[in-house]
Amino acid sequence: MTNPEHGTGGTRIDGTITGDEVHETFPRYRDSADATVLERPGRDPETVPNETLLRPELAAPLENDCYTHQAAALEALERGENVCIATSTSSGKTRIYALQIARNYLEAQSEPTGSESTDSTAYVLYPTKALSRDQERELNDFYDQLGLDITVRVYDGDTERGSERRQIREEADVIISNFAGVNTYLHDHDRWARFLSACDLVVIDESHTYTGVHGMHVAWILRRLRRVLEYYGSEPQFALTSATIGNPREHSETLIDEPVTVVDEDGSPRGPRDIVLWNPPPRPREDKTDGLEDGADVDAVPDDSEDSSTVPDDGSNSDSGVLERVPATVEAPKLLSHLAYHDAQTLLFTPSRKLAELSVKRASKHRTDRSRYYTDPERGNAIEPYHAGHSRPKRHGTEHQLKNGLLDGVASTNALELGINVGEIDATVQMGYPGQRQSFWQQIGRAGRGTDRALSVLVAEHRTLDQYVVSNPEFLLESDIEDAVADIENDAVFAQHLLCSADELAIAERDVGSFADRERIERGLEMWRRAGKVTGALETGISYCGPPRPQSTISLYATRGEEYEVRLAEGVDEEHDPEMEPLARERVYRDFHEGAVRLHEGRQYEVTDVVHDGPTPHVTVRPTDVDYYTVTRSDVTVLDAVSEESRDVGDFTLHYGRGRVLVYHGTYDEVGVHGGKRRAQGVPTDNPPLSMKTQLCWLEVPRRVERQLVEKYRDFAVPGLDSELADSPHLGYAAGLHAAEHATIGVAPLELMVDKRDLGGLATLTIDSHLDPEAADDRSVSPSEAAHAGASTDDEPKNLAAARATVRATAARLEETPSSGWFIYDGIEGGLGFSRSIYENFERIARRAREHITDCECGRIDGCPACVMDEQCGNDNQPLHRGVAIDVLDRLLDAAGDSSGTPDHTGSGEAVESGADSDERDDQRRPPLFFA
Repeated sequence: MTNPEHGTGGTRIDGTITGDEVHETFPRYRDSADATVLERPGRDPETVPNETLLRPELAAPLENDCYTHQAAALEALERGENVCIATSTSSGKTRIYALQIARNYLEAQSEPTGSESTDSTAYVLYPTKALSRDQERELNDFYDQLGLDITVRVYDGDTERGSERRQIREEADVIISNFAGVNTYLHDHDRWARFLSACDLVVIDESHTYTGVHGMHVAWILRRLRRVLEYYGSEPQFALTSATIGNPREHSETLIDEPVTVVDEDGSPRGPRDIVLWNPPPRPREDKTDGLEDGADVDAVPDDSEDSSTVPDDGSNSDSGVLERVPATVEAPKLLSHLAYHDAQTLLFTPSRKLAELSVKRASKHRTDRSRYYTDPERGNAIEPYHAGHSRPKRHGTEHQLKNGLLDGVASTNALELGINVGEIDATVQMGYPGQRQSFWQQIGRAGRGTDRALSVLVAEHRTLDQYVVSNPEFLLESDIEDAVADIENDAVFAQHLLCSADELAIAERDVGSFADRERIERGLEMWRRAGKVTGALETGISYCGPPRPQSTISLYATRGEEYEVRLAEGVDEEHDPEMEPLARERVYRDFHEGAVRLHEGRQYEVTDVVHDGPTPHVTVRPTDVDYYTVTRSDVTVLDAVSEESRDVGDFTLHYGRGRVLVYHGTYDEVGVHGGKRRAQGVPTDNPPLSMKTQLCWLEVPRRVERQLVEKYRDFAVPGLDSELADSPHLGYAAGLHAAEHATIGVAPLELMVDKRDLGGLATLTIDSHLDPEAADDRSVSPSEAAHAGASTDDEPKNLAAARATVRATAARLEETPSSGWFIYDGIEGGLGFSRSIYENFERIARRAREHITDCECGRIDGCPACVMDEQCGNDNQPLHRGVAIDVLDRLLDAAGDSSGTPDHTGSGEAVESGADSDERDDQRRPPLFFA
């Protein structure tokens, strides 16, 4: 219940149901949910008089003074600086760039007649089309209020071609678009000459969303845009608006490649807020319905068996007979219904369109099933779904009804997270932790009527991140928010945009240093010259000479042009089209092999065909309704890793570098959604190994620590384990490295804005054998031995078996005892910058991992999906050892100076320092490798 350290939840204030009341009034079944209530205090606004900031013609029509953060940003823009405004949801960030556009417009209008230009234009870039249309209305209304003749128009893929597009380019003062559009329109920049030559401001709204692969592409599109703007004589300022993130300056400067002033002291008001961390009740394996307490409606037992497919049984709780907790997909709609009944206008965030639709039905069913509790059937029952799959009129209608109080609740995808104006609502419910704190705060910030009390409920899933959050409530209240990771070091992405730049304007000496460094430009151009795509020289200009419109080959969600379309099987009605974005090659190999059953937006699809070759690689799917899902097994090895940076953490050594990762998604299992039994195992995928040159970081464990832990856990065994480690005294230690690798990857999203599916790992007893022998230190084999082993980068293994043989042969020739530890790598060709960020923040991530493993209540040596098990594990989560993982992380963090009082996990006593005899005994039986 209520955590006294974080407030009591209070009594009802301003008519809004409180956190305590939600738990106390919610109808109970056999078991009640675990609920922790955090209270966040309100704050008064801090303002600056408009007349001190703005010209009289702008200040007079405004009803309210500017907040302090708005004033600070406008003052920075007045000084000619670029700004990033990183403040809370609904804090008035749009008003900042709207006023700057107005100031630029008035200044241009005051220029003497006959001057070069009396125009001032602005390019405003949003992440979604729905947000673009919403903001078009908001900005036009705002300029009408100010009495200014500023025309705002949307120009994107939905804009009618022909005269309408030409009119917008030639007449609009503000053009709203998105980065997919900018990437395309730069080819025809001559048509945009009027607009581009007058551009004084470029706005990047919701800039925190540009991370990973997408962030890389956006950073290069912005560099291309700047080249073209400079060609037309424009030097615009940049205004970025962001949710609160940990590194707003670094992230913004990576995107625009210019200095940025950060404004993050929020002066907007907010009311007090109750945050309820709601962990649904446990559900027994045999029980396919929710139980009832005395006095409940015995005639209305809700059948939730349909939802058991939402979270598979992994057997982690088989000893207790408990599958897991009731899924959030079942529990969250009930809370939506309950809050709406109690007169709290509520917004439920769901992860998919299908679940948005289904949640409305489940909310209604909950009300019907509990008719003795919810006695007034008409009260709070106006609940609708909302998502991008709806028509534009329907979405606008839902927005209007929500804004004007005609709806009691809405079940939405994150389409309503990003700034669309839906007015002020009372409460939010989140179906699972959204992945990052910035997104968590962004979503719950949609609730709050002025200074009235607001309510937010997070309904947890039974997975690592969710269970960490509900077990560590203080995590949400910490001041440190995740860093947004955008990286420009991926050469495959750079090369694509270099080619597009050559098409837009010839690459010349002026681009050296401003677009990229000389060596990188020359290497990229030489590659394209050999491919017959460019001609000329830097001194006179290098121009594109390949097929028309190279911009069309870029996918903003893949690191190279190679991507796979998702097609619907022949004969299937178009209404079943999943409308999926093109898939990167890595995802196809892992998740979309032939025979895979994938869940997309609440609907199952079976992959019936995969075409890797030809002009258009594609995946063919058809809808299906089966009671199993597929899990792909993966084998991994790392080859030729080169350390570019390293640092010591006590006796531990941490590295960052690049290397070749060979991933073989060779087989898959069919797993029953009811009970989690493996129906078919080891079904071949017919995939070849996937070789990636990517970014990595890795940790070397000191030999002293390894000896202690090998000795301490030498009696550990895993019955039936089919592995060279099965009879080794190193098994327990290796299982701990495996668990630590899983845990550090699993909690990385708690510190960084990353998707853990884009990360992979490898725990090994012989790190040295995975290194490039020509770049490693003196522990490596000699060059002749390396050549004999085939470990040189010039002799690439053709398959996984050859790769393993290469690494084993290298391990056998090591002159000294190799280091043990684990790798973490970016699972995308060329890398994403994630491993680099993990390297820089490793202690923070290790601390989270240790806390999470320690706090998990599963009580199992091998852990559970909420701590160290990982559905992506290629070794079927064997072997794992929580205790060893905690021991390793304890020693690492103690070495880093973090003695935070973690409970002792050393067992019956600290193992004595092993001497030469035990070291020799261990080495004699030491397996050369361990793959995870």
